[in-house]
Amino acid sequence: MLRQLIDETPEDLKTQLRYSDAIAIRLEGLLKKRGMSQRDLARNTGKTEAEVSRWLGGTHNFTLRTLAKISVILGEDLIII
Repeated sequence: MLRQLIDETPEDLKTQLRYSDAIAIRLEGLLKKRGMSQRDLARNTGKTEAEVSRWLGGTHNFTLRTLAKISVILGEDLIII
């Protein structure tokens, strides 16, 4: 049944989930590298800790503005082009 669900998931949604997961992993790594907590990032971005938790869980649909703001705060790009 799980295999059927995966097979029926549209490719664009699978790609979106991969991107979200990759951003979450990168964000978590940068927070560790900077010695920052979720609370620190929430305070610096003006977001709630719950929202930062969703970012790290890979379930958030980021805006480009938010990605850029996080990158500036952390001093490194979240997305490497």
